[in-house]
Amino acid sequence: MAFDEDFAAALGQRGIEMDAADVPAPDVIGGALDNISGFMSGMDEAVREGWDESSVDFAVCSVLADPTVNIAPEISSILAAFDRTPNMRLTELLQATRETLDQVQGQV
Repeated sequence: MAFDEDFAAALGQRGIEMDAADVPAPDVIGGALDNISGFMSGMDEAVREGWDESSVDFAVCSVLADPTVNIAPEISSILAAFDRTPNMRLTELLQATRETLDQVQGQV
């Protein structure tokens, strides 16, 4: 299987559904995850926790892909999948995606 198919399937096993055709290249995903981590680590703790909590019930993850925000526009398809995933916080989604990326790249 190709990376995009493996990645989409592995994310799906973690409850994050997305189409393989919408999967960016591995280095793009890794760089964007690093950008999001850096952005979030720079937030005030209360703001970070509030955003994390709100991501369970509201579609706030895609904001990170908005070109005017410019944190991770290159993974807008993954962030949209996050917003469609019920009962998971942004931090959980990011961790699952990082682990999936490491897992799938390890298979290559």
